[in-house]
Amino acid sequence: MKTFLRQYRLIAFFILGFALSWYPWILALLRGRTTGPNPLGPLVAAIIMTALVSGRSGLRDFFSRIVRWRVGAKWYAVTFGTPVLVCLLAVAVTLCCLPHSQITSLSNEKLRELPERFLFILLFIGLGEEPGWRGFALPQLQRKYSPLIASVILAPVWALWHLPLIGNEFPPPIIIPFLISVFGATFMLTWAFNGTNGSVLIPMLFHATVNSFGAGLIFPLFSGETLILLWWIYSLIWLGTGVGLLSSSNKRKALLATNPTTIAA
Repeated sequence: MKTFLRQYRLIAFFILGFALSWYPWILALLRGRTTGPNPLGPLVAAIIMTALVSGRSGLRDFFSRIVRWRVGAKWYAVTFGTPVLVCLLAVAVTLCCLPHSQITSLSNEKLRELPERFLFILLFIGLGEEPGWRGFALPQLQRKYSPLIASVILAPVWALWHLPLIGNEFPPPIIIPFLISVFGATFMLTWAFNGTNGSVLIPMLFHATVNSFGAGLIFPLFSGETLILLWWIYSLIWLGTGVGLLSSSNKRKALLATNPTTIAA
């Protein structure tokens, strides 16, 4: 069994991760209700698979990457700054396209709740998802594929994982832009993961910043066609940013491998 799991560890992780995440949704559907996925499913699946195929040494490395915080100030600036800048840029473009849009005012209560919301998302969603997608699945994929191809494979799996939220948290008009944003975030997080020598903490913080600032603070201010347009612009910016950064990083590494003095100069 261990030999089989080692050979098909990635498939086994995906099956286990989906099962541990979707069971509340499936049980709710059987009762005529609906609910979201359990965000801790990918984390638990990654721990189980790592323990089975890599033992204690694998678990030590797995958990050490979750708390790997010495990555340089640049990456913290990127982690906290990029989601805010992308969101504000999307808002600016949207308001230029629809200058007479009705916007709800931002309350002081929402601002005061932001730190608590961030911490909750970090410890429940960021910690639940990122050790699975970036901590386990991404390294397995990058053993065989380039970072770009690995991201192209991982992105639809991560998007499918959100199926319980489709039509509920994400109504039909924004389903496609949401899925595009998942692809963009996948490319972006691969770039950050590789750039920080496999730190899972950075993707966790990144995920929490995106959800708490964009989805939790800015997007609720808009409605109707303005919100739909905002989603489209936001998702396309993410896609372009993620693909651009990951592609340029790959090209730079390839150039460095063929001619180190070019980069050094």
